[in-house]
Amino acid sequence: MEAETLTESISKSLELWTIITTYDVALVFLLLGLILNFSQKYFQSGMDDFSVKLSKENWAILFYLFRDYSLFMAYGMSLLLINPDMFADVKLPLPFFPVGTILLGMALVFRMGGNDAKHKKWFLGFLAAAAIVQYTGFVFVMEAVPSEWIDAGHASEVWSVLRGFRSNLNPQLSMWSFMLSFPVLMLITILMLWRGVAGQSGK
Repeated sequence: MEAETLTESISKSLELWTIITTYDVALVFLLLGLILNFSQKYFQSGMDDFSVKLSKENWAILFYLFRDYSLFMAYGMSLLLINPDMFADVKLPLPFFPVGTILLGMALVFRMGGNDAKHKKWFLGFLAAAAIVQYTGFVFVMEAVPSEWIDAGHASEVWSVLRGFRSNLNPQLSMWSFMLSFPVLMLITILMLWRGVAGQSGK
């Protein structure tokens, strides 16, 4: 019986670790994509420093792969985490996480819409908004001041309010966040798939 309990405990701990790691990696991919998209002109000007043509081509391939696919990876990994069970298991920041994922999805819809100035403007706008919302939730909710600091008077009660936006501490907010964001995310995902298929058909 003790062995069975230990196995269940280890299994649950691994599950929680996987969820948190997936969230962290998705955030890293989002911030990486943001930085690469906004530093594109700097990258292009830096290509002149490479004297070997092959080096320029290799760096360009890596840059564009990370710039674009890091955002798609961030979106896909975030979709995996937006469900009631995972909201209950870990301290995901609400409503920042689902709202940020929606904004990222909208950015990708415009990214897949074309490379003209209008689409690029909307893409960068939604991407910046997604990163700001996600990072704000990460810092002020998910990694908020620990309760021990608040109890000891080292931080104000505002942090207690912010900690209340954690998904595992607020079931009502978790359910509302899921029910409102999930249909929107499905519509965005369908639109992305449609644009992807339409783009392939147009080739």
